[in-house]
Amino acid sequence: MIGLAHSSTVGATEHAPDSRSFPQDFKWCVATAAHQIEGGNTQSDWWNFEKVPGVIRDGQSSGAACDHWNRLEQDSELLSALGVNQYRFSVEWAKIEPRPGEFDEEALTHYRHEIELLKARGIRPFVTLQHFTLPQWVADRGGFAWEGVPTAFEHYSRKVYEALGSEVQDWTTLNEPQALIAAGYIEGVFPPGLKDIKEIVAPAIGMIRSHARAYHALHEMAAAQDRKIRIGMAHHLRIFEPARRWNPFDHWAARFVQRFANWAILDALKTGRLQIHIPFVLNIDEMIPEAAETQDFIGLNYYSRDLIAFNPWKAGMIERLTRKDATVSDLGWEIYPEGIYRLAKKLHQRFPELSIYVTENGIADREDRQRELFIRAHLQEILRALEEGIPIEGYCYWSLMDNYEWAEGFGPRFGLYEVNYSTQERTLRPSGRWFSQLTRTGLLR
Repeated sequence: MIGLAHSSTVGATEHAPDSRSFPQDFKWCVATAAHQIEGGNTQSDWWNFEKVPGVIRDGQSSGAACDHWNRLEQDSELLSALGVNQYRFSVEWAKIEPRPGEFDEEALTHYRHEIELLKARGIRPFVTLQHFTLPQWVADRGGFAWEGVPTAFEHYSRKVYEALGSEVQDWTTLNEPQALIAAGYIEGVFPPGLKDIKEIVAPAIGMIRSHARAYHALHEMAAAQDRKIRIGMAHHLRIFEPARRWNPFDHWAARFVQRFANWAILDALKTGRLQIHIPFVLNIDEMIPEAAETQDFIGLNYYSRDLIAFNPWKAGMIERLTRKDATVSDLGWEIYPEGIYRLAKKLHQRFPELSIYVTENGIADREDRQRELFIRAHLQEILRALEEGIPIEGYCYWSLMDNYEWAEGFGPRFGLYEVNYSTQERTLRPSGRWFSQLTRTGLLR
């Protein structure tokens, strides 16, 4: 990133405070991921990847993380105190199936107990089947590039549904497949740590096939019980714009990145055809008919905007930049609330039959100076979309508490609750108190 400028306020798109209310059935939610908060995920690819020198900032391993595995009752009370009516969390494949075909009933009982705690507090569970991590035995066979992964993922998904399905209506199969492909196969900061764009073909196809197999399997099992469930995928979408509006090469580069990062997988889940074309580098045109029409809603994970520049001297010839005058988070990500409106509008135009759920939106803000303004500004844009008839069902803030942020280690602080990792004490931040008032009234003021 270049030209970063920090500020204590949300920038150009911030609106004046108002007193508009959300629909009564709007879902208020916070989100987490198992590996980032549970701790002790010793059978996963990430547990081993964290040991590779130089891949994690400051060499930090997830270790006990937030010790959430041993603190279900306490953390359920944290959710209750926030007043949310839904909680998006992931179950850990590596704990449920630590070895091929060997399912850990204690792990499934653990997640069943977690759901019971949520429902006792009036909180609707929203389960993600795979959030970045894989069992090490799957990774050893090639991860999502392994030809057998769709079958393995279906078997795992069926087992989870057998254990939890009677209590869960809302599901996401995979979290941010686009981000996982980019980080794991192009940038090398996620497992398997590759830096070769030509390696994305097999995992991209494997993810879509895995999603499709799970989608059909879970719907089949629900139908046999005369139950209705909803299944989607959480997509990491960003705003990509040309860094230099006068430069036609920047316009071309921005359109290309947008097509690859935002729309290729979403379109495949509509049409059953994955198309990714990178001139002189890569051409994917794969029919995956079982993936057609396999979303019941669209999960939107939104964080920021990138400016895209064509740079023939850089590997890949594309550079991601940040506006010099931008207000940014602790991670240097531009705070651009209007982007959530723009993406929701584009999603509705492209997929008018599907509703949208904001499955993640959050900010790294250690001092808690920007978080309330950040949430408020993004919710104002969501209200704008709702008023235009764009069907947004709910909003999940990322995250319930500070956690292990993958290659960034424990440094970034996204939580409504601050976590002292030495004592595992959770402390509600002022922004969390504000958010709890919002969830109870539905009034943005």
